[in-house]
Amino acid sequence: MKETKYGVYPNSWEELTEYVSKLESQPHDYNSIADALTNATVAMFNYFACKHSMTGFQSSWAGLSFVRITRGMEAPFGIIDGSKLLYPQYNIHSDINKWIEEWKPELGKIAKKKLEEKEYAHPDVIERWKEFAKYAPVESE
Repeated sequence: MKETKYGVYPNSWEELTEYVSKLESQPHDYNSIADALTNATVAMFNYFACKHSMTGFQSSWAGLSFVRITRGMEAPFGIIDGSKLLYPQYNIHSDINKWIEEWKPELGKIAKKKLEEKEYAHPDVIERWKEFAKYAPVESE
């Protein structure tokens, strides 16, 4: 099993289950149990991706999909690498503004659906939904 600063890479199912069993059987406190789950999840991710010769794109998509599912996110989302603030060639504010523009059609669809469902919401929230609903793509019949 290869160990890196990015987690372990089990070479076999046996190595993976042994590693996870070791993590699971240790006594844990509030923080260490979260670390153990992270390490077990990364080990499984690495094992599965390597076993199936997944590309970097497929692995990245799977990682983002995992974040989406475990955080209950249904709308577009992005991850900001704060270390880019250390280098002048990066402009995080510009990146975020670009994402917002790219997300408007999808957010518009979500907002339009929420308005149609007549969900109870604060009037300010309803106004925000109305602002975004205008970006929903017109559906052709």
